[in-house]
Amino acid sequence: MQTENIRSLDMNLLVLLDVLLEEKHISNAADRLHMSQPAVSRSLQRLREMLDDPLLVRVGNGYQLTDKATELQPRLKGWLADFMCMIQPEKFDPAKAKGEISIMSMDLEMSLFMPNLWQDLQAQAPNVALRSFNIRPDGISLLEQGDIDFLVSEEDKSLESTKYHNFHLIQHDFVLVMSNQHRLAKQKSISLDEYLKQRHGLVTVTGKGKPFIDRTLEKQGLSRKIALYVPTFHLALDICSRTDLMFSMPRLVAEKECDRYGVVMKEMPLKLPLLDIYLYWHERQHQTALHKWFRVLMRESFEQTRKVISDCSIKPS
Repeated sequence: MQTENIRSLDMNLLVLLDVLLEEKHISNAADRLHMSQPAVSRSLQRLREMLDDPLLVRVGNGYQLTDKATELQPRLKGWLADFMCMIQPEKFDPAKAKGEISIMSMDLEMSLFMPNLWQDLQAQAPNVALRSFNIRPDGISLLEQGDIDFLVSEEDKSLESTKYHNFHLIQHDFVLVMSNQHRLAKQKSISLDEYLKQRHGLVTVTGKGKPFIDRTLEKQGLSRKIALYVPTFHLALDICSRTDLMFSMPRLVAEKECDRYGVVMKEMPLKLPLLDIYLYWHERQHQTALHKWFRVLMRESFEQTRKVISDCSIKPS
């Protein structure tokens, strides 16, 4: 880009370009920016001339990013975030804050903590929007590219670098749930031998890889029969309540939902490792005032929700 182009560059064009590259659609970008479609098209033409690249290429009914646009996108997001840090006022007032925060999370944390988190966010920062996404295999790439602000995930060694920050959110231990009509439902405890003889269901996002429960059993030369794979805990509880399948799941889920679904909770007949869940974010947003405030809110909201569930928990049958 020539010097004269830099001098004439409108900051709003960079914000518009960021949205265009994210949406890959002129009409959708116009809606998000509260602009008319012709105005966005004119701005795109200015950007094409300045950057000497088409940026978006029509393919069928939509658009695809050019190679230059794909290379530019993460750098643009990082630059905009750094710029916002420079101009952010020293005192942050959530009631006056505007913006959008995106979180990618596992279904478990989403269902347990999102309702309270959303209530807390709207009570304190009513003009901040929240987008939530189910966990995906490319979650780390999306965090790297700036397509999401936060990733809620199990501990991930690939995120242990100076580019990322994290804090511990919750630690899960696991229990066994079954229908209150199950033939073992009235037993005080379930032996390992009885456990292995039962048919089991498994909650899995991808349906691939060996579950850590089965890896634990394998180390002891044991195995169980998994008859059904489902993607969410709520679906698992619904099916569990109507069948003879057993499911192993985090204690917080069972404590919160057992009564609702008509299932009973038992202690696991084998010792399992605890599952640690972390909140991850990129260095580019580490000093952004809105994100700093939101991280505190999220930690407090998780802790409050966890305490409420534990205080109201039912005891194993």
